[in-house]
Amino acid sequence: CILLFVIVLVLSIILSSIAGPITGYDPMAAQDEMQEIANDGRFMEAYQHMLGVPGYKENILLSSLLSLLVYPLYAGFLMILHRGNVSESVSFSDLFVGIRKNALQYIIYAIISTIATAIGLMLCVLPVFLVIPFFFLGVPFILFQNASAMEAISKSFNIAKNNYGTFLGVTIISILIAIVGVIFCGIGILITVPFYFAAMYSAYCAYVGIPAR
Repeated sequence: CILLFVIVLVLSIILSSIAGPITGYDPMAAQDEMQEIANDGRFMEAYQHMLGVPGYKENILLSSLLSLLVYPLYAGFLMILHRGNVSESVSFSDLFVGIRKNALQYIIYAIISTIATAIGLMLCVLPVFLVIPFFFLGVPFILFQNASAMEAISKSFNIAKNNYGTFLGVTIISILIAIVGVIFCGIGILITVPFYFAAMYSAYCAYVGIPAR
């Protein structure tokens, strides 16, 4: 799991570094300006200023599009967890199961869930946490049931809707733990982010059942 996350992290960094020069966005300069404004307590002005930074919006859009190429790799987390759960041997090829099969469905799923999350962010931070539970089981449905992106979203939505309190709690705790990993110099994320996928796999097994071998 940690190996796969390192691969995803490195690819994400490379793709982000590509997006900056293309869009003309300078993250270091923008961060310094933002810090100066935020230190004066003008947080809303800092947010508005960031939106006006040259290349910022274009960088976000391009980075998001490039990150879609990495999304199928997340299925590898779940496959490795499943192999361990059913006492099967893990192979290096398991890391790329999402690329070999249904890669397009993972990307479509990522686009839809990202749009939903973005809408939640536009409304406020809180609605994001209220939306994420409905998408929590989408990737496992694509991986283990060969579902299309829309089928996965529909199935995940129905299960989360009927068990919303549980899924809300699990997703919030999982996200907060992942954030803690970032706070601790970023190194802790190597442990905390896999926890998010472990929670996802455990929830799938609990409400859908252990996938057949």
